[in-house]
Amino acid sequence: MSKQIKKLTMAGSLASVVLLSGCSSIVTDHGLDYQDARSSEVELQLPPGRHDVTDKLIIPNEDRIANLEATGEFEAPRAPKPYLPMAYVPMVLGQYDVTFEIPTNLAQSKQLLSNYFTSFSGEAVVFDQVSDTELVSAPIQFKQPGTWAKLWNSITRLEPNKYRLTIDFEPGQNTTTAQISLIEISNEGESLVDLTLDEVSAGQMVDAWSHISKDLTRETALLSKQGQKPVLKSRIWTNQDGKLALYLGKEADLASLNNYIRNTSGVHITRETPPELSLVPQDKLAQVGDIVDFKVPLGPIAKSEEVVLFKVRRRNLDDVNWTERSYPYDLKRQQEGYFLTIDAAATENPTLTSYRILSLLAK
Repeated sequence: MSKQIKKLTMAGSLASVVLLSGCSSIVTDHGLDYQDARSSEVELQLPPGRHDVTDKLIIPNEDRIANLEATGEFEAPRAPKPYLPMAYVPMVLGQYDVTFEIPTNLAQSKQLLSNYFTSFSGEAVVFDQVSDTELVSAPIQFKQPGTWAKLWNSITRLEPNKYRLTIDFEPGQNTTTAQISLIEISNEGESLVDLTLDEVSAGQMVDAWSHISKDLTRETALLSKQGQKPVLKSRIWTNQDGKLALYLGKEADLASLNNYIRNTSGVHITRETPPELSLVPQDKLAQVGDIVDFKVPLGPIAKSEEVVLFKVRRRNLDDVNWTERSYPYDLKRQQEGYFLTIDAAATENPTLTSYRILSLLAK
């Protein structure tokens, strides 16, 4: 029975194949006729009163929108970082020391300074308490050596110079005076760092001042400190990047700002558009092309003396003192009010230069 079923199935399959192949040779296949088709040239007759069909994106006030002209690689717009207030901490930068007048008690003043120098150096700074009002640190790496200094140390196997911090405190009624001295430790012995010549160390002292001022501002914002007497705010504010600005109040304009700068002793406006200021008059500014002396140090003969070899033209302003430069300034408006900002990026220590200029204008 099963053999007969298999035979019938095979016979049916063979018959269907023969039938389909025969039909394909007799019936015409129109599946590819579309390749030879031609469009109709008969125009459609539209009824009267018709409206032209348009496919257009309608933009409100399109005629008032300016066209975008690309000037370079696209950059996503970023919100400006707001300037934040700081506590008023008077600072005096001397030749061999810096003095802070911190509006808090002795214990908190010690904590603020030790926290900053520990976070700055990247290592645990051990302060030995010589007395209740004096702290002396162990030798630390206060400054990071440059590329050439690292190469020289790797060749000579000499360790870079280290530094020791000495902090003397003088507690008062509502404030604590802290006097900081920096001592350089080298193979030749120990010596006080001249902050008027070592601008890197002076810049770190300005960073310490900013750190203390911001920490005191955060302390007064805590709910547990609301009952205490609030500290005064400094006229110099800072943002998250550490840039400084002078707070001018809720109302200000460029004309009143220029008059304020002109009335400040020791500050001069050297250009109106774009606005620039300096600490010396226009005729005393260093310019490219000035004739200057080419000096070389005498070395072991006289360490502090130089000899003039010949005259040269100044090709750039890289070796110019910060007091002989001109700095762009701007008036910026934020939610808290108006701010004066100084662009000191051309100097080696922009924060230090900005503080020096803004502290003159804040008096």
